[in-house]
Amino acid sequence: MSKNKSQPYIFVTQQKLIDFCRYDIGWFDLVGGTEDDAYPANGFDVQCEVDYPMQLEDLRIALSHFADDEVLLEDFLFDWWYPIMVYFFHNLCLDDLFGPEPDSMNAVELPTLPLTEEDVLITIMAVIAHSDLDKKLPYQPLPLSHFIDLESMISMIELFQEDKDLPVPERRYTQPQKTAFINHWDNNLLLDDASEDIKTLFRQFTDELCDKQVFEALKAKAYACYGGNAVYACDFAESAKLLDILWRKFSFGYAANTLGYIYYNGRIGGKPDFEKAFYYFSVASSFNIIEARYKVADMFMKGEYVLPNPPLAFSTYVKLYDETRFLFENGDYGCDFADCALRLGKALASLPSQRIRRYAVLLEADYAIGKRIAKAYEYGDKDVQANIRKELAAARADLLTDPDYPRPFDRWRDVHSDFALEPIESFVNNHNDSVYTLKLARTGADHVKFTITRFPAVAGADVHMSFSTQPWSEFCGMISKFEFTVIDDNEHSMLKSILDSDMKDTNFDKLVIEEPDGKLAALAGKPRGVKSFKFYSHGLLVCFAYVDKIFYNKPKDEFPEG
Repeated sequence: MSKNKSQPYIFVTQQKLIDFCRYDIGWFDLVGGTEDDAYPANGFDVQCEVDYPMQLEDLRIALSHFADDEVLLEDFLFDWWYPIMVYFFHNLCLDDLFGPEPDSMNAVELPTLPLTEEDVLITIMAVIAHSDLDKKLPYQPLPLSHFIDLESMISMIELFQEDKDLPVPERRYTQPQKTAFINHWDNNLLLDDASEDIKTLFRQFTDELCDKQVFEALKAKAYACYGGNAVYACDFAESAKLLDILWRKFSFGYAANTLGYIYYNGRIGGKPDFEKAFYYFSVASSFNIIEARYKVADMFMKGEYVLPNPPLAFSTYVKLYDETRFLFENGDYGCDFADCALRLGKALASLPSQRIRRYAVLLEADYAIGKRIAKAYEYGDKDVQANIRKELAAARADLLTDPDYPRPFDRWRDVHSDFALEPIESFVNNHNDSVYTLKLARTGADHVKFTITRFPAVAGADVHMSFSTQPWSEFCGMISKFEFTVIDDNEHSMLKSILDSDMKDTNFDKLVIEEPDGKLAALAGKPRGVKSFKFYSHGLLVCFAYVDKIFYNKPKDEFPEG
């Protein structure tokens, strides 16, 4: 192979490559000179006498040097790791294990339990690669052992070397190996299809680490016993015991939440224990777990263990609805929005003046549970969906049969009627950093159609969708464009002036809807029952209209399916 004359040339014999592989010598020793000489701008032209496949024993010796000599992170990176990645990746035949380039180490699938020498070598090298050590270079010099568990890696190799001739179930493994194995197989679908050897090891490792109160093992067994899986039979008492350790010792709030459900549903003793359920739901609420917060509210609503307090429950439902609606609108389709909207919808049934709002909230609940089932299905979601649809049907029937609430599904809405303007204001004013295009067009002799289209917040980015509900259209979905029509029957209105000019399209960033000045409204030919719509761009008024009725043009759901 010819030399590259633009780079310093280094020839590495087989023995030196082996010595470097074992860190008996480092990169600085191979290069010679000072550390500043080890990384010239153009690099080195490195030629090796022959390739040498790195062996597991070589890696064990190198790790022992790093541990025994307390090698600093910086020295490890610049004297061994980086040179391997840059100069010796192919010469040490690591491309046979990981793929053609060093970057492929980050994508390699690790064996769930290393069974061969290659498996162990791949696991340890990949763990080092995944540790992103170059991002952890400290201001103060710290040894490599501060960042990765060298002792466990060395033990992993030594145990394998001693036990490799034994059957797999009889071999010894390190705690990190057992933990990684549990984490991988702690999945009901995987575990159902696993071999009996895998299931035996899963139980063995989980039971051993539960005795040592290792978090991952406690969590795996606690939730396995909560209903049962392919390895553990259903045992709510055992589950409760482990869950209690999880929240007390590890501050795992979801364990307290699950305990709440165990006692609320009477899984231990055969009947509900509302006192314990309230206690555990309250504990989980302190961790801001939404499920627990709405269960506490449910118990106040129904008077379970506590005195009934519907106002407190209702205010909690409203808070949770607002919080989770924001999460859902911003792409968290697996959040608890459907459950919170269902509860608020049920609570609104006691307020006759909120019939249309109740229907709107339940439309949102139905939409949200559909997306959760499609995108992030959880056990029990079908039951939640059935409950929502039952409430939604009742709310719709209530609107249609109530003589005091005429025309619930007429898309012409009086601007002073309940909920009439909320969809417009929510679309525009809940996104303060957005800019919009307003387009006006005549759709009849005295009808003017408004089309509001949102720009991306940053040029080239996707448009932020709004979660919009229009109950009279029976519409609920994600939109970036809003259309409505108003009646403009006055020859002297501002809308007519705009439509007759070249200003039919304009940009704006704020919409103010308010009660108008009575005299000005009278001059516009709309003295009573109107609202003023004011569109502003950087504080300047760009469009103005008096509106008494508004027609909602039914939008198209733009939900991102990808």
